[in-house]
Amino acid sequence: MESLGILAILKIAADFGVLGLVIYLWWSDNRRYETILNQYKNDMNEQRQMYEKNVSLVKDYRNVAGDLREVVIMVTQTMTTLTDEIRQNQYCPMVRIEKTKFIRKLNFPASEEVAK
Repeated sequence: MESLGILAILKIAADFGVLGLVIYLWWSDNRRYETILNQYKNDMNEQRQMYEKNVSLVKDYRNVAGDLREVVIMVTQTMTTLTDEIRQNQYCPMVRIEKTKFIRKLNFPASEEVAK
């Protein structure tokens, strides 16, 4: 808003009287409020857009977190399976042979005692 100089105020007062001056000042003040309200409206629209972008980021993060959850579940299942197989020595052929011999030794003495 351009500033109103003393000469302009005196000219308006001389041409239109005090009532004209009051009406001009009222109109000028309303223009100032209108610019402030327009700025406020623009700021609120900008803030609304920021919130909408944040909502989309949260949705994307939720999708990523869901995918990560699935990966963690699969890794946990795989590690559990691997731990069980390691405990049972399924991957070393020598241990499997020794384990089989040990089991046979446990079974054969029982059968030999029955035969005696």
